[in-house]
Amino acid sequence: MNYSLSNRAAVGLYQVLMYLLYIAGRVVGWIFPTSGFQERLGFYPTSELAQLPDGPRVWLHAASAGEVNAITPFCEAFRKARPETRIILTTTSKTGKKLAQENDLADAVFFAPLDMGPCIKRAFAAFKPAVYLIAETEFWPNILLSAAREKIPTLLLNGRVSDKSFPSYLKFKCLFAPALNGFSHCFVQTLEDERRLKALGVLEGKVSVAGQMKYDLPPPDMTAVQNFKESLNPPRKDILFTFGSLRTGEDDLLLPLIPELIQWAPEVKILLAPRHLKNSRVIQKKLTDMGVACALRSQIGTQTIPERVMILDTMGELAQSYVFSRGVFVGGTMVPIGGHNIMEPALTGVPVCFGPYTSNVAEAAEVLVRSGGGFQVQNPSQLLECFKRFMDEDFAKQAGQKARESVLSMRGATEKTVQGVLNWWPSKS
Repeated sequence: MNYSLSNRAAVGLYQVLMYLLYIAGRVVGWIFPTSGFQERLGFYPTSELAQLPDGPRVWLHAASAGEVNAITPFCEAFRKARPETRIILTTTSKTGKKLAQENDLADAVFFAPLDMGPCIKRAFAAFKPAVYLIAETEFWPNILLSAAREKIPTLLLNGRVSDKSFPSYLKFKCLFAPALNGFSHCFVQTLEDERRLKALGVLEGKVSVAGQMKYDLPPPDMTAVQNFKESLNPPRKDILFTFGSLRTGEDDLLLPLIPELIQWAPEVKILLAPRHLKNSRVIQKKLTDMGVACALRSQIGTQTIPERVMILDTMGELAQSYVFSRGVFVGGTMVPIGGHNIMEPALTGVPVCFGPYTSNVAEAAEVLVRSGGGFQVQNPSQLLECFKRFMDEDFAKQAGQKARESVLSMRGATEKTVQGVLNWWPSKS
């Protein structure tokens, strides 16, 4: 495809700037030769790659833990469809890498290369992918253009363009139009995502709506749920309210609710899960300063914990806590982040509350509210009133069932996406 002079100039300038950063990166890598940073420079362990069984390889990139969770159904379904295929998964975060390894999503898991020519060249040479798959919103120009030059089918899975990022992409359309057309095809979540990619210059016919794969996540394993519940030593009649994926600033709005919540009844307990584990002790200190006794999840089980407020500072247990919660608030919605996965608790049959900022989960929010299983609140006071309604167990159960039915009605994106990927599978593989 022929591009204008401004497109070529933007791409050229970007590549020059990234090469200068690459030189600086090599210096940093020489001074601090950690394995993680070496991988980001494109130096991957040949011994580990050599041990992979024979078969065609897929390179699947998921930036962080959220994207890793979202593509879990795809990894499982794709392995069933093409069991001879070896999946090499890359991520940019430690938590994402750890989660992918713990869930056994791929045959090998590494940190992704930086978007710099030499790093990318080494990565493609090491991985030798038949197909390159990118989850959600990782639009790095150099790697997309390199994949196109190498004629490697490159597909966007579960793609989206958020309200926050779209204006920035549009501002630099002269750079992103050539880059995004490096995709062979884009499987996106919503019609709005399709519209935005086309506005950024993606050619007609290169985008289709497949839906959101996170709706296809299986419910938590009930044995793990029971073990988690028993580790908290809750009496059978406890009423647990969970605040999931709380973001910085959101805690300041919601923590003042805790003293009133625990006064409603002796059975009420609270579980607070920050989006980033590093904020666990920050929340603990804020509660302590408010005079609220609390405990970190990592402390429970090693000693007797009488506190009724718990802070989740471990990975992989938030979804399990949803199962036995009376009601849930999902974060990133009371501050202008755009919202996190509100369908995850809904799948477990729990009523879900969320704030006014739902641009990242707009479709799910609308469906949940319409069903009667989701409750959108405008401020902390309204959330308190919502939780008060959930003290009525029958009401909470009925709302939770409606929430679960909403999730089930929106499933199927994984099957569509797997079939779409197989349609691009090279015949020689």
